[in-house]
Amino acid sequence: MDSRPVLILIFLFLQKTSLFAQTSFGVEGGLSYNTYHTNITNRSATTLKGVTGFSADLPFRYKIYSWLYVTTAPGIVQKGYSMNRTDSLYGEYDRHINTFLQLPAGVSLVYDWRRLRGTLDPGLYAGYWLAGRVKGAVADVFGVTDNTNSAGQTTERFQLSSYDESYSFLSQRDKRWEFGWHLGLGLQYHLTGRYWITAAGKYYQSLTSQEKDAVSLIPAYNRTWTFSIGGLWSLDK
Repeated sequence: MDSRPVLILIFLFLQKTSLFAQTSFGVEGGLSYNTYHTNITNRSATTLKGVTGFSADLPFRYKIYSWLYVTTAPGIVQKGYSMNRTDSLYGEYDRHINTFLQLPAGVSLVYDWRRLRGTLDPGLYAGYWLAGRVKGAVADVFGVTDNTNSAGQTTERFQLSSYDESYSFLSQRDKRWEFGWHLGLGLQYHLTGRYWITAAGKYYQSLTSQEKDAVSLIPAYNRTWTFSIGGLWSLDK
């Protein structure tokens, strides 16, 4: 009787068991904070502010050595910014909240101490701009009121008109793919058996502009922090 098929099945089973034993996956969620870096000197009396959003991802980890893992964590992250007027039009602003589908990939350097595990997580990422929302207020030139102060001086005050709408993409303007690098620090606590509680902080630096060169010669880059907590399930007992 030819025993080769049986040996092949046993080998594949052992390989599968070994793969599972070195694999873990989970879910994380939390806050994101994004700043938008570009040159706005052509905008009078305007400041550029960061905006807080949310992030959620599904981490996957594969153990190479006890101190080295290969990692990925597909997920959703919001990246926003706000342009605010600071002069007589104070109160006028334009806030963007952009939602990205993001896929980071990298390695995780691990240090274990009793039930605690610390990680350093460098890598690269790709993102796709799924949707956006624009909210703000603009001065209504037909809604001006005069105010007189205690010194008898008269000043004009503009009424503000608000808007809140979905962002409309333009293929000639918007670069929806984003690529860059990331670096993270993580802390994991071993509960029992296969289960871990996780906390992580990550920084994402875009290397590609959000606007196409044909539209704007001034590049605009996202810089994003995420802070999350979650859980991890290891297939290795």
